[in-house]
Amino acid sequence: MNAYRPEEDFLAPPVSLTVTPPAPDAGQAVTLTATLTNSTGISLRGTVLYLAVDDTAEPDSLGSLAPGRSVTRTWRTRLAEDAEGRIVFTAHALFDVHRHGSDCTRASSSVLLPYRSLPGAFDNAGIASDDALTVANIDGSNSSLSAEALASVGLTPGATVTYGGVPFTWPETRPGSKDNVVSAGQTVLLSGSGSRLSFLGTSTWGEGRGDGKIVYTDGTEQAFPVAVPDWYGTHPSAAVVLPYRHITTGRDDTPVSLFTFGVELAAGKELRSLVLPKVSDGLQSGVPALHIFAMTVN
Repeated sequence: MNAYRPEEDFLAPPVSLTVTPPAPDAGQAVTLTATLTNSTGISLRGTVLYLAVDDTAEPDSLGSLAPGRSVTRTWRTRLAEDAEGRIVFTAHALFDVHRHGSDCTRASSSVLLPYRSLPGAFDNAGIASDDALTVANIDGSNSSLSAEALASVGLTPGATVTYGGVPFTWPETRPGSKDNVVSAGQTVLLSGSGSRLSFLGTSTWGEGRGDGKIVYTDGTEQAFPVAVPDWYGTHPSAAVVLPYRHITTGRDDTPVSLFTFGVELAAGKELRSLVLPKVSDGLQSGVPALHIFAMTVN
């Protein structure tokens, strides 16, 4: 048997992980398949493979794994009925490499479930109070909306505001909490019907331009484009203009704008879900991003 030589070894052996089906629904059973391959020149002794979803792990004792051997294990689990967003699965192997030492290797895989509501999809904190500027970052460079400036125009947590005859509920969040979603193609469940789906939001680092999709219960789909102006300055098309914003050095008295935008819905059809416009892959300084704070079917 080859001995463990730390001066020559040790690249951890690879473990792979797949999830089937790759796009499950909440409440659905999924199968995790993990394969551990001993690519080293020594036997991996006392090997234990853990297959985990979130904080729940199932151990499987594999014993000794000789050089060049692979072993595959599967685990079937059911997602929670109220599961939403990104669910992460992990394969984590522990093993002894010599009498007094051990090592590990791991791999992760994830699935993205539809969000049950727009607030459930919130992934960015864009609002900070004037006395705590660093708790929010709306543009990737530590700028933010002011909670006090928002309150001066009626946008307090949980408030109902109306722009262009359309009512919106402002996020009921505290400064520094996640209060908007960076629009990147996420799916949000919808229900009911109406004539228009309207959004309240703004863009950073330029115009937020991309395509979204409405899915109806009869299986038909309706694509729609958005082009939302940058927040900086007073825009003629703005729904509301705030008198100032926060930047890294403090208060910036340049006004910033929020906008309404949306899509006309097919008459008489029931809504199933919304695919948010694919504007960016998340928040990054210098890259245009669309931030959605509220939406309404009317």
